[in-house]
Amino acid sequence: MIFQLLRSLLVLTGTLVGVSVGYGLYAKYPDLIELENPELALSALLGFIGYLLCSIAGRELQNWVEKELESTNSYELAWSGFGILLGLVSANLLFIPVYFIMYKGHGDIKFNNSYLDALVPMFHLVIPLAFNLLFAYIGMKIMLRYRKLQTKINTTGSGGRAKIIDTSAIIDGRFSDLYRLGFLEGDIVIPRFVINELQFLADSSDELKRSKGRKGLGSLNQLKTDFPDHVVIAEKDYSDINEVDAKLVRLASELKAVMITQDYNLKKVAELDQISVLNLNDLANALKPIFVSGEDIEVKIVKKGKEQCQGVGFLSDGTMVVIEDGGDHVGQTVKTTVSNILQTGAGRMIFCRIGDKK
Repeated sequence: MIFQLLRSLLVLTGTLVGVSVGYGLYAKYPDLIELENPELALSALLGFIGYLLCSIAGRELQNWVEKELESTNSYELAWSGFGILLGLVSANLLFIPVYFIMYKGHGDIKFNNSYLDALVPMFHLVIPLAFNLLFAYIGMKIMLRYRKLQTKINTTGSGGRAKIIDTSAIIDGRFSDLYRLGFLEGDIVIPRFVINELQFLADSSDELKRSKGRKGLGSLNQLKTDFPDHVVIAEKDYSDINEVDAKLVRLASELKAVMITQDYNLKKVAELDQISVLNLNDLANALKPIFVSGEDIEVKIVKKGKEQCQGVGFLSDGTMVVIEDGGDHVGQTVKTTVSNILQTGAGRMIFCRIGDKK
């Protein structure tokens, strides 16, 4: 409602200014145009131009403000409001001498034209308003710039330590579901250089890389929309470091944050710097069903193993099952008995002996 009122005032102001300027120009230059009713035609033309320009400006301004309000978290909104308040106070303190001149009549401008002279009071209102808006905008930008220099990322406390997400975890997307379900706490930190890497992938000529980049950007946009107060875009960069992984390690170390990744090598490097790392593959392996020796399971053999007599199958969660004497049963579902379980860095492998064929 407030935006509609402001747009109406802006359109009305533009129309009145256009009409007044039209009448004023005709009064001063009566031979400006040659029409049947030149005074009315000129004022109508300029009034329509003023209406059109102010209408477009009002609509674009409304769309921009609403978009910014929806995409900005409450922290930045609060600091923006504080900056606007300081800007307005500063503007009015600095404008006091101008107010004094205006209200004493020393700043009156005479055009010797009744129509143009009628616009002077309007400009007495518009000039202070524009001055206030300018200082409000400057105050907001200064406070946001100051805010970026401060660490608003929650690194300790009951809310949980901040989580820095690397490119591989963003593309995978499972961390978003974990955060929505409450298994992850604290702020989600997305470094700007990681977003730049995703954008580079999204613009790649390689179809697979382009698909991964777009998937990652889509996942980030959805998470930013769902949790605007907890997703932080870290603008800090390190010009002396070229590798994204090295930048991630440095940032995580400075913020004392937890890193979420799927990159095994990055995990090892981060752990050398005493950085806590959550590997989504390790979590997936920990949640896989636990089998014990002697337990019977049914599995479909999909291919032969390294040994000619071996068959290989997979459980529903992706766990590899190696079946002794299963090489002759490819494409069949067999009943097997667990003989051994091997835990590796790549995941869990189950070794079985073939039982009764189903």
